[in-house]
Amino acid sequence: MKNKIKKLVVLSAILLIPQAVRAQGSNNYQNWYPQSIALPSGHSYPCALTALPSNLEGVPAPERAFINHIYAMLLQCVQAKTIMIDSLRRDSAGGFTQSYGTYYAKTTQARQKIMAEPVPGGLQGFRDGVVSAIDQQILFFGKASRARSAGKSFQEIIGYPEGRTASSLLIQAWGAMQSRYPNLSAPVKDSAYHHLCALDLF
Repeated sequence: MKNKIKKLVVLSAILLIPQAVRAQGSNNYQNWYPQSIALPSGHSYPCALTALPSNLEGVPAPERAFINHIYAMLLQCVQAKTIMIDSLRRDSAGGFTQSYGTYYAKTTQARQKIMAEPVPGGLQGFRDGVVSAIDQQILFFGKASRARSAGKSFQEIIGYPEGRTASSLLIQAWGAMQSRYPNLSAPVKDSAYHHLCALDLF
């Protein structure tokens, strides 16, 4: 009887342990990446962005959680950026401040989550590159939204240097990603590249 009670206690304890903890060391982790990457009606990605494959073939198993989480947050930044740049393209000089407020909230939330993720060895450069690019884009859109509200045209604000700096940082981040994972499967490599491409302003 005592042995049966002990077994029941142990079984109950196991069932109470979160799946992510029980699966430590396996390929299982909390998947942050959404099922759909669709944008709201009226918006489209600037390049052929595809959803990040769930198998992450070519990424070592211990690093897949990091990549899944970072790219889920990059997608959030891409979507916020796409809607914001579309807002700035409009001819009417209205609503830019409100659009920037929405962009800023979503982007800074994603940035905070990226910064909170433990970085596997060898990926610091990639993480720092994308975060620095996001920071430059936040500065760019803040400056651009104020200028558009003051009557400047889209053609005048698109040349602000923070946008070009962000673009260079994204190129560097992709270089770090390729260097770290030279054997990515074609679908994973294509998706990873196009997340950074879609985040770029140019």
